[in-house]
Amino acid sequence: MSPETVSVSRLIQKKNAAKDCFSLFFESQIQSSPGQFLMIWIPGVDEIPMSVSHCRNGTIGLTVKVLGEATEALCNLEEGDRVRFRGPFGQGFKLEAKRPVLVAGGVGSAPLLLLASTYSSMGVKGDAIIGAKSKDELTLIQEFENLGWNVYIATDDGSNGFKGTASDLLEKKLKVLTLDFLYTCGPEKMLFEVIRIAESVNLPGQAALERLMKCGIGICGSCAINQKLVCRDGPVFDFKELRKISEFGKAKRDAAGRLRPSV
Repeated sequence: MSPETVSVSRLIQKKNAAKDCFSLFFESQIQSSPGQFLMIWIPGVDEIPMSVSHCRNGTIGLTVKVLGEATEALCNLEEGDRVRFRGPFGQGFKLEAKRPVLVAGGVGSAPLLLLASTYSSMGVKGDAIIGAKSKDELTLIQEFENLGWNVYIATDDGSNGFKGTASDLLEKKLKVLTLDFLYTCGPEKMLFEVIRIAESVNLPGQAALERLMKCGIGICGSCAINQKLVCRDGPVFDFKELRKISEFGKAKRDAAGRLRPSV
């Protein structure tokens, strides 16, 4: 690993993004492509992978939902606190669409926001379907709208927008939208369903996967999915490639490397 991949960055702003979810902005010259990730070390706690949601003007942003000790520690940082970044790592999204649609579940909207921002800077805008369990868990809606994207909302309980999942809303919208490429990120069960729907209308696309990662550089093997390593071969995969992976949507590995049913 070259020394340039490691940096210490200072938190300069923290914004509430949703219930138990924050966007954290750090001083950094890191240039991340949409879909890549960083390994974040919180001193005295842990090192974890995080997708990049913002990257501009010497600032890098992470949108973090509190799910465990490390994410809670990140969200409890105060302005001026420092963390260590390694990266960016992994394969990002291909930027080949002329009329893209983005499908996000929960905090899966984070890497898709950077993708939407990058496309907007290229003069390309499209549609974003954002799903969550309820309205207070919807993430980054305003930021997608500020980029000029058409935003469609789905909540499981019907508290905002369409009542149902993001994949349910996608199936409905595919009947009226003109699209040429689909990007998606969120819970793996959702990704599995989104890909099934896209394939039913021959719509190509890519999905960003989440897996347990300890090293981020393809050494530890904790992120293995069949013969692939998500940190090295992903985290972004083409739909056709994912369909060949038998563990996709069905199983994940725990901290000890044991294969467990995906939930």
